[in-house]
Amino acid sequence: MKNTFLLFIFSLFIFHSGAAQVFDVDTLKYNGDVNKQINLVILGDGYTASQQGDFLNKATQLSNYFFSQLPLSNYANYFNVFAIKVISAQSGAPHPNTAPDCSSASPPVPVSNPNTYFGSSFDQFNIHRLVVPTKFGNIANVLATNFPNYDQVLILVNAPFYGGSGGTYPAATVAPASFEIALHEYGHSFAGLADEYWAGAVYAAEKPNMTRQSSPALVKWKNWLTPGTGIGIHPHSTDPTWFKPTTNACKMEALNLPFCKVCNEAMIERIHALTNPIVRYSPTTTNINSGERFVTFKLNALLKPNPNTLKITWRLNGTVVTAQNQRDSFRLDQNTLPNGASELTVSVLDTTLLTRSSTHPTAHLSTVKWTIQKMTTGMEVIGEENKLNLSVYPNPVGEVLQFAITMERPAAVSVAIFSLDGKLLQQVNSPSAPVKYFKTSADVAQLAAGTYTVVFQIGGITHTQLFVKR
Repeated sequence: MKNTFLLFIFSLFIFHSGAAQVFDVDTLKYNGDVNKQINLVILGDGYTASQQGDFLNKATQLSNYFFSQLPLSNYANYFNVFAIKVISAQSGAPHPNTAPDCSSASPPVPVSNPNTYFGSSFDQFNIHRLVVPTKFGNIANVLATNFPNYDQVLILVNAPFYGGSGGTYPAATVAPASFEIALHEYGHSFAGLADEYWAGAVYAAEKPNMTRQSSPALVKWKNWLTPGTGIGIHPHSTDPTWFKPTTNACKMEALNLPFCKVCNEAMIERIHALTNPIVRYSPTTTNINSGERFVTFKLNALLKPNPNTLKITWRLNGTVVTAQNQRDSFRLDQNTLPNGASELTVSVLDTTLLTRSSTHPTAHLSTVKWTIQKMTTGMEVIGEENKLNLSVYPNPVGEVLQFAITMERPAAVSVAIFSLDGKLLQQVNSPSAPVKYFKTSADVAQLAAGTYTVVFQIGGITHTQLFVKR
């Protein structure tokens, strides 16, 4: 989840520069354990020691703005926000006045060359408004020394003129439009989004909101191509071989617009990739005396969207206990259990309507399994948490269908292909022992064109996914 490895790689290149300075870290928003939440870290550049109050004020306003905007407003509980009070020798941001479009800046930006900690400068890559940090080694050192558990970084540059950039370390100035710029750049860095204006051929690539696929049946946002969504397949006017989901209706194209539905989805999928909504559960491992007839199994802490769109499903020995759905706890009557082994499972899935990703129900399902051994003297309980990611591809498929499963903990796995009316068509080769990672394929060339169901049995829980045979 965290970026410690990235910092280690940077340190291989910058170890000779010595240890980075320790700076004060202020908590702007705290929702829980830094190992469970997404940690947004805001760094200041071009703020002197006497200007740290200004930096904290701007960073707080920026954080508040971020979490007032969809989709972050719905998932504010998933984030912590920290501000590192990086002290620069001088105030401001360098402007070498070397970009060919400098004269178009309004208001004009004076030439300057202050000594700042991260060297965030205008005129990068011959574009005046492209403000990019140039001292990457300093950024990596500051993070490694002061907050290595970061997930996303944003650099707030102390310049009153319009500018910013995306990339590994997105940056934005404190111009009047800075919060909008910062959120746009955050979309690049956090969710891998493309600009929806034409930024140039060098930036054209397959992204969640950019593609060369124009077929409504195959385009990556095909699930949003329904009336009322405002989503289509629009060619870029400069290069019509590339397509985007909207025209002038998304923050990735112009400021002061919301993110389009496709970009909202990409950000939500990224949020779920970094978090597990099950923060704590109980019991973990325990022996329960037979005199205690009722035992409570509980999800003690959950990361909940607002509004809460989590669906909680309890199963006892594979059977859904419908009355318990949407509850954080389950009260088990020992007298209803058979002697020997039983399994109680709970699964948690975000059912927000802000994502229509075909893989969402299987890619972001979190579970806890309690193995219960009932004896005459009571019962023994062992709890195991798991988060899994299932992939079925390509979809639609011609001849060979691929399956990939990744889990935090080993579990027993079986895979089968069924017709829509429930007829078993093919039992797919599955591992003989519990695994954390499993990849296999199935020859489906003989299937008639149509829609079919893949059924996964993983740790006593059933997961299904549809695929289309061409």
